[in-house]
Amino acid sequence: MKTFLLVGLIVELTVGGLLLLGLLSPISEAQSDGATDNATSPLVEFLPDIGKIYRAALTAPLQEVEQEIEDEEIARFYHRLIERYDLD
Repeated sequence: MKTFLLVGLIVELTVGGLLLLGLLSPISEAQSDGATDNATSPLVEFLPDIGKIYRAALTAPLQEVEQEIEDEEIARFYHRLIERYDLD
């Protein structure tokens, strides 16, 4: 049992290291060559999508709650708060 766990750990570390090197090597090559083309790495193309997903996940609940506020004064305050922090 312990042998299987040890072998599994070694395999996981090896595969993880190879994947990490595979993703980071195009980025480091592009930086060392002075290239500005981001098409060399699929990871670079994916990063802006993470920002959009995070922003949507952050703002969607706030916008839904804003529609459910019944008190007009609190609704105005909440709306100004969201606008001030640029969360709309």
